[in-house]
Amino acid sequence: MTHKSLDAHRKVFLFENGVLIDANLHALKYLNLANIDAVEWSAFAATLAQRFPSFPTSQGHTGQDKLHTHAALDPDDAAIAVLEEWGDICRVSLHIPADTSPAPQTEDMTANNRAVSAVPYPIWHSDHTGTIVWANVAYLSLCEKLGKPWDGADIPDIFDLKSEAPDNIAVRCAISDHTKDHCYWYDVTTVNSAQTRMHYATDANAIVNAEIAQRNFVQTLTKTFAQLSIGLAIFDRNRQLALFNPALIDLTSLQAEFLSGRPNLMAFFDRLRENRMMPEPKNYASWREHLAELVVAASDDRYSETWTLPSGVTYRVSGRPHPDGAIAFLFEDISAEISLTRRFRAELELGQSVLDALDRAVAVFSPAGSLIFCSLAYQELWRSDPETTFAEYTLRDAIQHWRQMCAETQAWGDIRQNILDLNARTPIIRHVSLTDGTPVDVRVLPLNGGATVVIFDTQTADTRTLAQPPLQLEENIAD
Repeated sequence: MTHKSLDAHRKVFLFENGVLIDANLHALKYLNLANIDAVEWSAFAATLAQRFPSFPTSQGHTGQDKLHTHAALDPDDAAIAVLEEWGDICRVSLHIPADTSPAPQTEDMTANNRAVSAVPYPIWHSDHTGTIVWANVAYLSLCEKLGKPWDGADIPDIFDLKSEAPDNIAVRCAISDHTKDHCYWYDVTTVNSAQTRMHYATDANAIVNAEIAQRNFVQTLTKTFAQLSIGLAIFDRNRQLALFNPALIDLTSLQAEFLSGRPNLMAFFDRLRENRMMPEPKNYASWREHLAELVVAASDDRYSETWTLPSGVTYRVSGRPHPDGAIAFLFEDISAEISLTRRFRAELELGQSVLDALDRAVAVFSPAGSLIFCSLAYQELWRSDPETTFAEYTLRDAIQHWRQMCAETQAWGDIRQNILDLNARTPIIRHVSLTDGTPVDVRVLPLNGGATVVIFDTQTADTRTLAQPPLQLEENIAD
């Protein structure tokens, strides 16, 4: 068949099995085609559907040996498309008045067809009713993958988009095969034009799987944090509460509904202040400034405070930076620790008071040889206050000071060896003299736990007889 055999006054295309096999010059010029090579019905139909929205998407759509007419979309457009089908042959005749607008501008229909068909992600074209009038190879392959292969007639609508899909805004869709065993995720962007829509789908499975993995990870963290007795509050980069554990509810008395609402950091600490779960600021006007400084300190891993509440409870609150600009705050109830520390400190003060009440110079050393206590009489005798030193005051420092204030004697070596040798846990007594001639009895007695008490007695034998009996060396204080 040649071009001359066709009606030269119409734009006529001749297809066989979905492939253009002939066209007259008016037809070629109308679509800006140089020749008829590799023009398929799908690309041809997508082009004509812009003007004739009811134009079939596949050859044979109207049935064999039939004639069908398609009107233009615009009521003022008098153009019509006539399809004549017999067997595998279809002739398309375009009757377009001379004063109507030309065909859609296509630089090279063959090249466009090949390019769009080769795109690896689904692309399809639907009319104003939502009927798909054209789809590329990737879309048709996806149909077959889902168990809905194209039968050459209507193209399956596997995404089931709403007709009011937003323009140029990606919508995430989930599609599954007929077995419902596997779900595929796509982000579909729709470009709307008058009565027609082009749809572009990109694979979103990697993104969705990453989101699911992240959600599972957060759930795992939540289960782990649920076992902690320390309250945890993590704020994201936007300073909204992203994660908290049950201990936070118990420690702060904040309602779960409030925390689940993802309050921002300012609202979170404001609610703590309102519930009297943090120290009341002296100046509320500077409260917001304090919170801003708190956030900066937490971001730099510098925030750590002890909150003593009116109820008597004491919290240790610390802030730590987290990846992606997040901040974590830890709330730990240290009331028992503080109470124990205060009790221990009180006992130490009581022991110090007892030592200071004695009229004898007393010093207590740890098993490692560090000075633990010394009485007021010790400080007066040796004219020294070890508690004022910045560094640790050891037995070596003490013996060096004693040597300087006493006459030369070998007693200090025996005393040092007895204190540091944990195997020699027997009392000893040595006699030394101060540089002014005052005699001093030095008694070394072991205590429980490896500690040692050293007692310095400056009373003479006659004075000791009149005042009070001396300490009995046979009495083992460790017992």
